[in-house]
Amino acid sequence: MKTLKKLLALTMSLCVLFALGACSQDAAGDGESDTLILGTSADYPPYEFHMLDENGNDQIVGFDISLAYQIAEDMGKELVIKDMAFEFVEQELQNGTVDIVLACIAPTPERLEMEDFSDIYREDPAPIMVIREEDADTYTSIESMVGKIVGVQSATTKKDLIVENMPDSELLELAGVPDLINNLLSEKCDGVFLDGGVALGYIENTDGLVAAEGIEIGEGDRMAVAVQKGDPKGLLDSINQTIAECKENGKLDEWYAEAQELSAQASE
Repeated sequence: MKTLKKLLALTMSLCVLFALGACSQDAAGDGESDTLILGTSADYPPYEFHMLDENGNDQIVGFDISLAYQIAEDMGKELVIKDMAFEFVEQELQNGTVDIVLACIAPTPERLEMEDFSDIYREDPAPIMVIREEDADTYTSIESMVGKIVGVQSATTKKDLIVENMPDSELLELAGVPDLINNLLSEKCDGVFLDGGVALGYIENTDGLVAAEGIEIGEGDRMAVAVQKGDPKGLLDSINQTIAECKENGKLDEWYAEAQELSAQASE
């Protein structure tokens, strides 16, 4: 069985540069800084995740990371990646210790009150309940999950959807998605509720996992880049220009396909 051991072992790393190997600064610079500090949670393939390069060095890769590097390049800045638990990324943005957030994050009404967002760069499939293959004939509706343990990532819209739509299920809330998947594989929970694209990646790359047919909750997220409220560093115009160009030249589709391939490699 593929177990995602490499990915689970790497998620404890905090400050990593994809290509340059430099450490993150403690605080983000102003708009004139020569660095652009990205806040992300690198446990969410194919969007952002850890893997080893051909030399055995840890790196953070993924669809969001490719876009972040392009944003930084177009600004003439060096990208610095600050990796943390998802529940802290927005706090770090509001505190000014990161400049932007790319973490498969959607501009919900609640988030729009606290930060500003770029144009949408990707629309994700509807969320999916990931279950063990042997339970495929058992968990076929919301009612079938009554009293069952459902895993969700902390501080995500998926948690809110489960609380609202499955109040009679027991909630297992963890910071890291690999930990949730590990709990599912070891039968410590009965399902894990994830963004559609992320769920499909785990299903494809992990033996014994399937989507729960008949459990449909919520709609696909529309993802954007988050910046501080009011955009005090003047980043949004350049970010939006990069997004528009990458949509037009097909880079977004190319990066997503590449990220899916890397995600499969990381799980072997």
